[in-house]
Amino acid sequence: MELKSVLKVSVCVGLAFLLIGSMSVAAQAQTKGSEAKVLKVGSLKSLTGWYSFLDAPDSKDLQHMADIINAKGGVTVKGQRYNIEIVLEDNKSSLEGTTAGATRLAFDKKVKFVLGPGAYFGPAAGAIFNANKVLYVLDLSACQPGDLGPYGFLGGLSTLNGSSVPIRAMKMEFPNVKKVAIITPDDGTNATFIPLVKNVLAQNGITQVGDLITYSNEIQDCSPIAAKANAVKDADAILQVNGAPPHFGNIVKALRELGNTKPYVGGLIMEPPDLIAITGKSAATNVLTCVNQPNAPGNPAYFDEVYNKRTGAKQIYAPLGPSGLLALVGVIKAADSIDPDVVRATWEKMKTVDTIFGKGTISGEQTYGIKGHAMSHALQYQVFMNGEATYKGWLDPGPLP
Repeated sequence: MELKSVLKVSVCVGLAFLLIGSMSVAAQAQTKGSEAKVLKVGSLKSLTGWYSFLDAPDSKDLQHMADIINAKGGVTVKGQRYNIEIVLEDNKSSLEGTTAGATRLAFDKKVKFVLGPGAYFGPAAGAIFNANKVLYVLDLSACQPGDLGPYGFLGGLSTLNGSSVPIRAMKMEFPNVKKVAIITPDDGTNATFIPLVKNVLAQNGITQVGDLITYSNEIQDCSPIAAKANAVKDADAILQVNGAPPHFGNIVKALRELGNTKPYVGGLIMEPPDLIAITGKSAATNVLTCVNQPNAPGNPAYFDEVYNKRTGAKQIYAPLGPSGLLALVGVIKAADSIDPDVVRATWEKMKTVDTIFGKGTISGEQTYGIKGHAMSHALQYQVFMNGEATYKGWLDPGPLP
């Protein structure tokens, strides 16, 4: 009996040591997995030049988004945790700068994922990234050929998405509008973009009248543009489908000085104080634009969280880079991989993707000629009357064609 007892004790002790050893190995593995590695993500931003009005503040918001993601555990792939590190390059608001910045990111920095660029710089970046299997997520797409390619996706905003929301809102807010004059920058995208806008107008019972009114992004005096719009007498309203806020505000001001008080509708983000500072309160009337209104009812959590990390002087809030990063991280998690080919294949099969504006609906095959690479999401809009801006909430334009 004593020998049996000794054997039982020996077996129990052995099992105990075996269990402790297994727990130690598991703990070591868990500790190893919790030691975060770095996942470098490039960012191609216009930190200088005419487009820096949007990209310079957005580059800071992008870093806030990365900090938030890292603070919440980063990205875990196959049990390994990664923290996001943003590798920033200036594309200098030019096609040449975009090519140079994309080349540096692909070859010198050797990143496999890039956020940006925006504006109409997509094809210049795509020529580098697609050839070198760098997965890039556009901040803003101008709906032009070559914007999206085998490795190019949309994570921020399409200008068609940005125009569809104010067109739908115009139908609700100004129901008597049936004919519009159209203003847009002459940036090389209009041959493909404007027909898409006309389709959205037609779906809402609205047609274009007069010739397309265009201007250079470097324009200083907006009064000739306002004069051309004012000359389209049978227009019920004026629609500016693209452009920078300073041009938008100065065109509105010049129109009001001509006595034209027709509704002026813009497919761009306009901060209320910025418009009123340009036009004056009396001229800021019958104006409708998109807006990014932080801390409003119904806002997605990240939309407010990124804004609330801001410090210093107030700048335009158009979190397109953060939206692209959120989308990319979500797809990397779904793919459980940091291989661009695996992430690409996963993205192409998804129906929705998370953005900072809420769920994005994967769509746009007709618009872009490629399936599973573009998407559409809701935006906020506002209406100015007698110098006062009224926030109207979120409006979903539906999927891109």
